[in-house]
Amino acid sequence: MSKQLFENLIQTNRLSHAYFLEGGNGEDFALWLSSRILCEGHDEEECLTCRRIYHYNHPDVVIIRPEGLAIKVDQIRALHEKAAYKSADGNGQVFIIVGADKMNPQASNALLKFLEEPKPDVTILLLGESRELLLETIKSRVQVVRLPEYQGFMKSAIERGLTFESLGLFEEIHATVEQAEEYKEVADKWVATIRDTFDSSKLQALQKVQTWEKLFEGKEQRNLCLRLVQSYVKALFSEKKGAYHLWGNVPNIEWSHLVQWGKALDELTRGLHSNGHFTLQLENFAKKVL
Repeated sequence: MSKQLFENLIQTNRLSHAYFLEGGNGEDFALWLSSRILCEGHDEEECLTCRRIYHYNHPDVVIIRPEGLAIKVDQIRALHEKAAYKSADGNGQVFIIVGADKMNPQASNALLKFLEEPKPDVTILLLGESRELLLETIKSRVQVVRLPEYQGFMKSAIERGLTFESLGLFEEIHATVEQAEEYKEVADKWVATIRDTFDSSKLQALQKVQTWEKLFEGKEQRNLCLRLVQSYVKALFSEKKGAYHLWGNVPNIEWSHLVQWGKALDELTRGLHSNGHFTLQLENFAKKVL
């Protein structure tokens, strides 16, 4: 029903500038909606615009996710800056905020200013589990759409015969089932390489990250790489707290050192999102945490 709703809104030129997509498979739906906004209805399998969107490689579709446990103010400010420029294809821009119900107060206030002065041809899609976690002032400025419940990542993946060891991590980093299927042959190697690299000495780690450039090729794979590194750092914090995580055996690091990991991860995330050199950013990260 939700897809038909948005099809009608697009066809009648009544699309709002901001939506909160609540529940359901929000990211997959947001990518579909982005393709409908920026594309003129070509076949999704043949259309270059649609393929670039679904492969996270379209300059006019900007996605941000929580850095650590929250969306931070600098991430929202970056959207402000991006909106100041014209769209690359001239069809508008779509900003997708995954985990919008996890914004810290400063980020929420920055987003509120953005919503109060909507930019022409910019659509903002907030994704989250519950509208109740949003500021009332934000809820009043967005259209809330409850997405239908979906099968779930793991059920869909297993139905496709995907049973590789790191499948649960792909769910945790919000990969799509299609991505899990595409990278099923290398996914476990990716995870093992990340764990092995950061379980090494600094000198060994610096040598190992130089091999990542060939292991993670292209923007989509490097985006997944970053999200796996974020997941690994999150696991380090969970290990220290004695909480469950999916990374198996990871070091138990002192809190003072974990703070360095968190700060270095923020820098790595900003650097890679700003198209910084992949290997150099990883080397700098390794130098700061090991």
